[in-house]
Amino acid sequence: MQFPPCTRTPGEIARHASQHALLNGIIKEVAIPHDLLSHHWPANRRGLPTSLQGLPLQVAWSPSLTLFVLVDRHSAMGCHQVVSPLYLRRSLDQPWREADTDELVSALLEDGPWREASPNPEFGDQVLQSQAVMASIIEDARRRPHNPLKDYAASEQGLWFGHPNHPTPKARQWPQGMKGQGRDCSPESGLSTRLHQFSFPAQGLRIACNGLEPGEVLSQAADQSAEPEAGRVVLAMHPVQAELFRQAPDVAARIKDGSIRDLGRSGPLALPTASMRTWHAPEHPWFIKGSLNVRITNCVRKNAWYELESTLVIDRIMSRLIDSEDPALETLELAREPATLHWAPQDADDDQRRWFREQTGVILRENFCQRFGAERCLLAATVFARDTELEPMAPTLVARASSPASAAVSGAPADDVPEHRIVDWYKAYLGALVEPVLALYFRHGIVVEPHLQNCVLIHDQGWPRRVLLRDFEGVKLTEDQGLDWLAGETLDERVRASMTYSRDKGWKRIAYCLLVNHLAEAILALSWRRPALAERLWEATGEELSRVRQRLGVATPELDVLLAGGDLPCKTNLKLRLMARADRHADYVWLPNPWHQLAGERLEVAHG
Repeated sequence: MQFPPCTRTPGEIARHASQHALLNGIIKEVAIPHDLLSHHWPANRRGLPTSLQGLPLQVAWSPSLTLFVLVDRHSAMGCHQVVSPLYLRRSLDQPWREADTDELVSALLEDGPWREASPNPEFGDQVLQSQAVMASIIEDARRRPHNPLKDYAASEQGLWFGHPNHPTPKARQWPQGMKGQGRDCSPESGLSTRLHQFSFPAQGLRIACNGLEPGEVLSQAADQSAEPEAGRVVLAMHPVQAELFRQAPDVAARIKDGSIRDLGRSGPLALPTASMRTWHAPEHPWFIKGSLNVRITNCVRKNAWYELESTLVIDRIMSRLIDSEDPALETLELAREPATLHWAPQDADDDQRRWFREQTGVILRENFCQRFGAERCLLAATVFARDTELEPMAPTLVARASSPASAAVSGAPADDVPEHRIVDWYKAYLGALVEPVLALYFRHGIVVEPHLQNCVLIHDQGWPRRVLLRDFEGVKLTEDQGLDWLAGETLDERVRASMTYSRDKGWKRIAYCLLVNHLAEAILALSWRRPALAERLWEATGEELSRVRQRLGVATPELDVLLAGGDLPCKTNLKLRLMARADRHADYVWLPNPWHQLAGERLEVAHG
């Protein structure tokens, strides 16, 4: 590493992390697909410090803009640690200079291939806002020592830098005048807060559930004792959502006439999770997932009306799968979502009712910590993330993990853990994650999104035992096979469409989430300071994919192509934000297969 621990300010660390995330998108989505990447030192090094150490990486963004940085390895798919500041040069005759984030963003927008299109006018502000949030998070974390891998709650509140391949991973577009409140409700604050509650006439309440009583659902979703009057019900909201809700003219009018009553922060005491809109009370049997009409990364995080309906359908399908005798699903763990509720006024028109439905909608998700133990559950995104000094945390977890085969070295410093132990740990992780995901797709036509934030590691003293999949919003059914699960369901066509993927789109989503978003980042974290180890971990990944293919016993054409050396799909998060497009418009580019390099070619590394 170029940067000794504890020598940089929160602002410097945030700038490095923000630029690294932006650079990841540039490399994966633009430089690799369009052959704009090179791994050599520039002929003219004017402006570059002579003390730089690492492997060079240049991106020829345009004829008038080149980026330069040092990395710890040369990765075919652009997955590496950045070990120097980022430098830019606007023309060949100019010296290199360390890039400020605002200058970098301006240069990218000025010289990008979309300059004749309509780039997002807020992109620069979103990048800088995300960076500022990171700096604030680091500053707070240094004042309040926190171990993100202590238990489940700690892992949800310890994802300091967010999505490693998104240009604005911590951007939170809180409404004007609510920035302080938004920060108070952010998971990284480490605080619990009470949910905001409203009282509504009971006549407008709608509850849908699988295997639960409506009264039980209502009592678990909010504190009904906050409204003693008969004929009324109480619903809880994210405090920021509550502020947005009561500012709406129709809501304000109903509050004024008393049909809606603002009960303030009288709801359950809970902590915000990494998703921002899902709340966790450790002793409560359910997570409470409400709407939040704020853009977080690519999406405005509301519970759309069709998602409220499809959630229950997916929950029923998943329940049937759990009870099936498919041996490939024996290790499948899911967080069930068996209930939704919302309120809408009976005297409103259809559009108004739909609006109220989406603002007040709540999904109850199983609190799986009560099944497995909070000390055994960790958010996968945090397991493979970096601490406040930008060092991956996974090696520390592996170092303290115990298993029958490796108990003798349990507790060793992360740098002293033998490589074979890291490989064994990773193989155990693969064994818990990969087969259920691929079995759902190839055997049952079900597309899940096993990206880092949707997965929870269930471990025994640090050793992987299970990987739990959560969030039914992202679960889809393939047109050729998955729609068979809807037999007997009566659904609105909009709901049916929201649940359906083509086979091609489904495979791209799975392959990206599993291999690019998830396992590539896991390998990067586990090979920290040992970049050559990445080869062994990718080899283990290929072996596990081959093993699963044999075990499935059905046709796996997409997997066959991948194992034969086919490229990997990569979601275009950078382009989505640059063009201000919603997540549903995401496209894919293709990255080289990491375990099918040219014969005899070895990974070039700076050290390790």
